[in-house]
Amino acid sequence: MAVFLWCWIGLFTAVLLPLGLAMLRGWAPKRARARWSPARIRVQGVSALVLYVGGLVPAVAGLAGMSREAADILQSATTPHLLFLSLGLQGGAALSDWFGRRTESWTSPSGAQPRQLD
Repeated sequence: MAVFLWCWIGLFTAVLLPLGLAMLRGWAPKRARARWSPARIRVQGVSALVLYVGGLVPAVAGLAGMSREAADILQSATTPHLLFLSLGLQGGAALSDWFGRRTESWTSPSGAQPRQLD
């Protein structure tokens, strides 16, 4: 079981940690930068780091030598909350981007505001 937990930690560290740090600094593939705002890319970086911590809690609790009851309490108190926080950050960033795109379509290409009806 310990080998699986170490592999879990290694996989999460090799994938989510560099991805989260890169997106937090504003890096994303060219296709993603064309579709998403820089703020959404950074929020998704924070979301990846939150997901990283949430994914490490069960593995670290298993390797720490905690009693089974204490590990269960720690996992049930942190892991689902961090997972849903990560999903909420991604959903909020997507909604913010979507609403921002909707308001941009109301302006004309010249940048002038549309006429107001009296």
